[in-house]
Amino acid sequence: MDGNQATALAIILGKALELLSVEDGVLLFVKDDGLHVYAGQGPVPPVGARLAVNGALRTLLQDRQLPLVRQDVQSSLRIGREKTVGLEVLIPLCFGGKNVGALALISARQVPSPHADDLATLQILGTMLAMALLVTSKPAARISGNKAAELKTLTARELQVFSLMPRGLTNAAMAEQLGIATGTVKIHVERILHKLDLRDRTQAAVCAADYGLDA
Repeated sequence: MDGNQATALAIILGKALELLSVEDGVLLFVKDDGLHVYAGQGPVPPVGARLAVNGALRTLLQDRQLPLVRQDVQSSLRIGREKTVGLEVLIPLCFGGKNVGALALISARQVPSPHADDLATLQILGTMLAMALLVTSKPAARISGNKAAELKTLTARELQVFSLMPRGLTNAAMAEQLGIATGTVKIHVERILHKLDLRDRTQAAVCAADYGLDA
């Protein structure tokens, strides 16, 4: 990870913390030997640290896992004597149906649970972070630089729909999984076909698999 990427990830983490008005956070990415810290703020493990995958993190990293919101818990992500936190929000970095990391947002204070709209925003952010980290992580990346450039033409929601297409799901099934209307999925599919110059859903599914989004 170069300096520019580290700075960008730190800024993104800061914006996520501002969204929930909490003070501490950490961005984690999965590698073969565990979870690695890519950005952090507050009393959390430093950038470059490696963490074991256990407890709530193990649950979060299951494929297609939804965000976890925990209140008044002992957080394994805090360092120091005081590990009790008022709120811990764990957002999966999900792309291609696979969770490749976590965005953890923590408050030592007792604060309300996030609003559903804020969680939805953070899930989309998680998708974008997952794609970015997969592209720049040589051991994990299956997406070439040219293909990554093409994927950047898609919005976050279009990326989510595109990553589900290799599974052969109907619009209704994708809508249920993403929590959006069936008609909205149809519009996203049409835009994906247009942006990537694809003939039909079958070619789109093959293309998504070729891009490494069939995990």
